[in-house]
Amino acid sequence: MNKTKILAFIALAAILSACGSDDGGVPPKLAKEYAKNISPFDTLAVKFNSNLVDLDTSAESKNVVLNNVKWVKRKTSGKELYFIGANTTPGGLNYFEKEGSIEFLNIKNSDGYTKDKTVFDFVTLDLLDKEPNDSKSYANEIDSEKAKRDSVYFAGVLDHKIGVTESGQSLVDMDDYYMIKLKAADTVYITVTNREALSLIARGPSGTTDTTFQAAKGKSNAFKYIVGLKYLLEDPSLSSSDLVPFYINVTETGNTHASPPNPYTMRIKIMEYKK
Repeated sequence: MNKTKILAFIALAAILSACGSDDGGVPPKLAKEYAKNISPFDTLAVKFNSNLVDLDTSAESKNVVLNNVKWVKRKTSGKELYFIGANTTPGGLNYFEKEGSIEFLNIKNSDGYTKDKTVFDFVTLDLLDKEPNDSKSYANEIDSEKAKRDSVYFAGVLDHKIGVTESGQSLVDMDDYYMIKLKAADTVYITVTNREALSLIARGPSGTTDTTFQAAKGKSNAFKYIVGLKYLLEDPSLSSSDLVPFYINVTETGNTHASPPNPYTMRIKIMEYKK
């Protein structure tokens, strides 16, 4: 290669280097464009690959289309933006719709590059907790067949104080009940993540307590429950292959009506006994 070609090659390399990403010369880009299986009660962190500047964080933002979504920690610059759902539970906890998106319009990064439009999509867990479900008579039913095939993964909340009657008595949500149909020797795996401490009580068909699990604050707690045979004695017409209703009671451990709502997520998986 002669000297002229070498100089031309060096010049071309310098031009390509100047146009590359080393100088931040690209428009802002989402680090991740989609999130699924988030709790509807989560704070959603949306991350970009570069520092955004001059953001309009008003309710009627020119930079962000807010459909049933609210800003959290409003900042006019930064790589991460935070959002919560605009809906509220009776206890005042914000939550997202099942599916949603956040549109970002004409956002600019600190290198001066602009992106005219980019969209972040999300899907939340099902909110299986439907009030009133504070007793086994009103328990929300869990799809046992789905729990056998895969698992059932959902969200709920103990709202604590949710209102006041005309006579001044407090209306409270301190217990949630879920019903699942099981048979003898089934093994149920439960994973629960919660903001504050909880108890999970497994109750047999008659409502008597089979066992209690303590779920620690702010952790992913895993439990295993094996269905015994004693429920067969309660009804002589039952056989070991009959499906019967069992109950999972999510209840508080020490919180009061005045405490902030305690959201949780729960995953339930059933393994059938194989002879």
